[in-house]
Amino acid sequence: MSKIYLVRHGETKWNQQRRYQGQRDIPLNSVGMGQAERVSERLADSEARFLVSSDLSRAIATASCVGEQLGLSVITSELWRERNFGKWEGLTRAEIEDKYPNEWRQYREDPHGTGPPDGETLGQLHERAVLAMEWVLREYPDETGIVVTHGGLLRTLLGWITGEKRPDFHLDNGGITLLDNSEGHLRVVFINDTSHL
Repeated sequence: MSKIYLVRHGETKWNQQRRYQGQRDIPLNSVGMGQAERVSERLADSEARFLVSSDLSRAIATASCVGEQLGLSVITSELWRERNFGKWEGLTRAEIEDKYPNEWRQYREDPHGTGPPDGETLGQLHERAVLAMEWVLREYPDETGIVVTHGGLLRTLLGWITGEKRPDFHLDNGGITLLDNSEGHLRVVFINDTSHL
C-alpha cells in the first residue's frame, strides 16, 4: 500500500480573474507563493519518496517549495499539464460565450467529443490523465509520493477513479487530495483538503 498526494498548484493572477489558463505558462502570484509554502508545511510529514510536477511554471514553483521542505528533486512531465484550451486561453467564461457562442454551445452539449478551437476535448484530456497516473504507478511502484498538477486534469482523473461521468469536484488552489494505491488499485481517501490554508 502506498499513498499519492495530488496537489493543485497555488493561485495565479488569471485564477484570481477567473480566466482559462490552460497550457499558458502563467506564474504564481504572491497569494499562490504563500499557498505553496503552506502546502510544503502540510506535507512535511508525508514520507514522500518522489515528487512529480506538471512542466508549467505555476506547478513547478509549487512543487519546488514542497521539494525544499522534503529534500526531494522535482521531476517534471508534460503529461500532467492542464488541459489545452486553445483559443479560449486568457478569456473568461463570459468572453468565451460572447466571442465563440456556437463553439461554446457545442462544447456544453458534447464536452467529451467537442473542445475549444485548437484545444483538447475532455475525452482527450481523460486519456492523458489516465496515461499520467499509469506512468507514475509504473515508475514508482509501492512508493508514497506527491504530484503537483492542475484543476482540470485533477477533476478528470478523479472522475476516472470514482466512476463519475461528469466530475464536478471543487478543487481550490493549494488544495490536497489523497489517494491510496494498493497493487495499482486507486482509492480516494479525501478530496481538496484546505485545512493548511
